Amino acid sequence: MRRVYWSSVVVVLAGLATAGAGAGCGTLPADCPYRARCDFGEAGEGGGGGSTPEGCVPSKSREAVNDGCGVFVAASGDDAAAGTKAAPVKSLQQAVTRAQQEGAARRVYTCAETFEGAIELPGGIALFGGLDCSNGWRWLGETKTILTAPEGEIPLVMRGGDGAVRVEDVHVTARPIGPDDAAARGLSSIAALADGIAVEMARCVLEAGNGADGRDGEPYEEPALAGEQGNPGMEACSGEATLGGLVKRNECGTPDDLSDDSTGGTGGIGQMTEGGAGSPGKPVGTGGLGGMGESPLECTAGTAGDDGLPGEPGPNATGLGTLSSSGYAGISGTAGLPGTTAQGGGGGGGAKGGSGANQCAPESAGGASGGSGGPGGCGGKGGNPGAPGGASIALVSLDAELTFDDVSLKAGRGGRGGNGAPGQDGGNGGLGGPGGTVPAGIEGLNPGCSGGPGGKGGNGGNGGGGLGGHSLGIAYRGKPPPSSGFTVETGEAGPGGTGADDSGAAGVKADTLEFAP
Repeated sequence: MRRVYWSSVVVVLAGLATAGAGAGCGTLPADCPYRARCDFGEAGEGGGGGSTPEGCVPSKSREAVNDGCGVFVAASGDDAAAGTKAAPVKSLQQAVTRAQQEGAARRVYTCAETFEGAIELPGGIALFGGLDCSNGWRWLGETKTILTAPEGEIPLVMRGGDGAVRVEDVHVTARPIGPDDAAARGLSSIAALADGIAVEMARCVLEAGNGADGRDGEPYEEPALAGEQGNPGMEACSGEATLGGLVKRNECGTPDDLSDDSTGGTGGIGQMTEGGAGSPGKPVGTGGLGGMGESPLECTAGTAGDDGLPGEPGPNATGLGTLSSSGYAGISGTAGLPGTTAQGGGGGGGAKGGSGANQCAPESAGGASGGSGGPGGCGGKGGNPGAPGGASIALVSLDAELTFDDVSLKAGRGGRGGNGAPGQDGGNGGLGGPGGTVPAGIEGLNPGCSGGPGGKGGNGGNGGGGLGGHSLGIAYRGKPPPSSGFTVETGEAGPGGTGADDSGAAGVKADTLEFAP
């Protein structure tokens, strides 16, 4: 949609208008209601810190501007040349550097051609475009100089120096960000940036391309670490008392910190007169109980450990993003929270031994011990968040004082916010260790009982969706933009990226939008 911000229009009496036309804007009386329009075209801080002579303003001069007006630039020029009409330099930045030298006129004149490469204009410099270099560098009127830069770069930056920057008859085009370029995900397309400076523009176009879609959260290819099988119990008749299967630990978190690990319970010991109970798995839960030892009833297996809890999803992106001297930065979603570690299985109960006929020798009459519980799986990591979509902004203004006359601001489509990725799957629990066996030929003894399996680790929470990209004529911080002198065309704002239950906030489509300091 195209919206127009008109300068105030005053009907001037024919006689006064004729007199003004004959004498030039500089001779209009002080109370001329159209004087502000004339003053903008001829004077200001740009161009040497004072007024620009009428003969050096291409749109006001009846003759072509002369070599003494400033530095001249043509695509066919040479940066080692003198910078005159007959020997122009090639690059705009070289011309700006020349114009800042001591004694220079601080004005740059460009052919109505296309110039590739970002430039920075300091205060006190005037840039005049739209000149016919094949016809004495005369002003063409409708045809403009085109300034562009590689995708993701801001073609025109105005900051520093003393006084105002003036730009006339220039079409600044920020390239759209290619949708198939993975390296460019989330880049914004911004035509111009004004940082803490006074800027005057006449008959200019600032056009931004489409912003890039945000990068989706990176998914996990593998689940979290699984638990190993628990250790087996010892065989009957292998000692006066047989030790239960030793613990197996799944190290899920910080090294040397056992609180976030999963451990299967130890198996119950095997003694001659009774079997010992297995110990519970850790971390402590309602499951993972140790099995009962034999005395007089047969031993029981350890129970399965509790599963870990899933992580909470990360919040989706909200807000507007931020403006800086580098341009615009959107807001990513938040990573999901990790799932919790599962509980280890309980250790199996031990069996009793004996030294009677066809049983163990008296000195090694211990029964078969229980197997240890399998450790639980580790919790999955939180899902990675979606990144913000790139914005399309014609002009970023950071506390800049803007004056416009017949300026067109065009913005493209904002990029889609990146989708949040699912959380990592929790690791599977390990199987319980088998109970100890009874040697062949031994009668009347039972094997030890197996440990319980570990629980499954909790899945990580889904990552939040990223903020959608804006489509803005002017994004500003500090001083507000003017209320007249320009038109705005915007595209569509980008939708937010998807999260667990909802999406990130959509971008904003607006002529002007204020951002927080």
